Amino acid sequence: MGFQKGFNLVELAAVVAILAILAGITYPVYTQHIMETRRSDAWVALNAAAAAQQRWHAVNFNYTDDLDNLGGSESPQGFYSIGVVAEASSFTLTATAKNSGIQVNDTGCTTLTLNQAGVQWPEGCW
Repeated sequence: MGFQKGFNLVELAAVVAILAILAGITYPVYTQHIMETRRSDAWVALNAAAAAQQRWHAVNFNYTDDLDNLGGSESPQGFYSIGVVAEASSFTLTATAKNSGIQVNDTGCTTLTLNQAGVQWPEGCW
């Protein structure tokens, strides 16, 4: 009579339970990291639009509220919608997370802003 090789049901259940616990811990950390990484999409779009605003101002002596002159209404990777409020001597650019995907769950950082003075808000999201 020989020994059988392999796992019994209790050992297999223990391994599955351990994997489930590890997945439960790592998945929220992973999604938080993804949201923080995707903020760079907003950062790129806002800084490019701010540079375009400064070029526009150098030629026209005012700021524009036409997003076509600032690179468009969407961030390069498409995670954010870009908006602008402009007056003759100031502007505020806004990147708002789109309603699709996990970016909308980025608590406190779903809307990022940048103005003509380079002030970035909210501070903890940049």
